[in-house]
Amino acid sequence: MAVVLPIFPLNIVLFPGMSIPLHVFEPRYRSLVTELVDPVTAEDDPERSPQRQRRFGSVWIELGHEVAAESGPGESTLDPGGPAIGEPGATLPKVSSTGCTALIRDVRSYEDGRYDLLIEGGARFAITDLESVDASSPDEYATASVSFLPEPLGPDADEHAERVRELYRIYCDRLASIGMAPDTSKELPKDPIALSYTVASTIVLDQAEKQRLLEAEDAATRLAVAARFLRRENRIVAAPTLHNLPAGPFLDLGVSFN
Repeated sequence: MAVVLPIFPLNIVLFPGMSIPLHVFEPRYRSLVTELVDPVTAEDDPERSPQRQRRFGSVWIELGHEVAAESGPGESTLDPGGPAIGEPGATLPKVSSTGCTALIRDVRSYEDGRYDLLIEGGARFAITDLESVDASSPDEYATASVSFLPEPLGPDADEHAERVRELYRIYCDRLASIGMAPDTSKELPKDPIALSYTVASTIVLDQAEKQRLLEAEDAATRLAVAARFLRRENRIVAAPTLHNLPAGPFLDLGVSFN
């Protein structure tokens, strides 16, 4: 069954269970957040539950930037095979066709209309139809019909999970030895599906590789791919000198800008 979600393109991949802060300042996404968090009474719109009000679709930007330019004419056409919010001449980015719902867990508003949010990844979805949006309109954001994706375990998921646990332990130990360990205060989940998302969200990878993990058809596949990435990263971290190691996840930047 298709569900319509407002779409918020981000320059990071959001996974189920992953929490990130967002600073929202662009007019179109301030409008989106305002509509989501403003109280709506049952008399005004009985179809909108409080939980539905505080949910949007997060999709990774494959090409472009989170902040759209103020100028640029044209109405975008949106292709679920690789949805582009903005064709040539427009200013909105091209986004992935697989994303994750974002649940607003905390919100702080400012007098000038900006917001600070804490969002948490909910469920994966595939875009089936992305609504056209006028990229020259500063307040217009995209919406999409989406289908939620199943979460099967896949074959030999427990075996893959054990392998990833060991590789991830080595990974954390090697990063700790150079003062770059990720937060390991919480135990890794026992469930292979939850484990696959926890590891995927914390490994230092580029966003295209993160998107590949999000799109994996089942937990076993995601864990198998994560194991390959972990073996590679463990070799890199064990090298005598580290070249171009992405440090982003280990810096407390606090905000993902849109």
